[in-house]
Amino acid sequence: MKLFFLACCISICVQEATAQDHEKKKSDYKLALRISPLGLVDPVETNFSAGVERKLSPKFSVGGDAAVYIARDVLTDRQPMSGFHLRPTVRWYSGKRLKGFTELVLMYKHTVRKQNDWLGMDCVNEVPAYEKFTTFKQIRDVFDLSFRAGVQEQLFNSEKWKFEFYMGLGLRQKFHRIKYSEKNTCAANEFADFFPVFDQSSTGSFTSISIPFGIRLVYQIK
Repeated sequence: MKLFFLACCISICVQEATAQDHEKKKSDYKLALRISPLGLVDPVETNFSAGVERKLSPKFSVGGDAAVYIARDVLTDRQPMSGFHLRPTVRWYSGKRLKGFTELVLMYKHTVRKQNDWLGMDCVNEVPAYEKFTTFKQIRDVFDLSFRAGVQEQLFNSEKWKFEFYMGLGLRQKFHRIKYSEKNTCAANEFADFFPVFDQSSTGSFTSISIPFGIRLVYQIK
């Protein structure tokens, strides 16, 4: 659904951009606010994401985005999820009008989802003596480093509004942990809530490839 919505947004924005005057000025703003609308239509990980970008020179900028995951359960049998993510970025612009860009993005995501499932109890050599159907919290932490490429265009022939879409490739490390009130569960549940890299009680982790993509609305502040 997210991919379909992205394709529709890109199609509309490209048509709008090609319909405008080709003699456009360079992208010369210094400070901008940006919003990622796709998170609001994501049925699994619904979130609101916004950020800022500061240009240190016409071709180089720094910025970042923060998102809050909204606890809801739409079009999925999963339990509602809450949490946040942080994404600092550095970006390089290219082209005659400085519309194309490449960027390096670091992301940290922390989410909590309630689960109703069987949980092993009283383990001996990692073998549970019995299982208990109960409610517990599944905590996931994600660290992601990616390179992305995209393009930025004016929106609706406005001097203030722009849109941009991007796609990239990254490396992602995920950590899974269980938090449960009883002490005799097989899953270690005494841990700090954040930064599981330093937490010996993590129940599992794995590395994967990520393919980030999206679209943003950009509002020029100055």
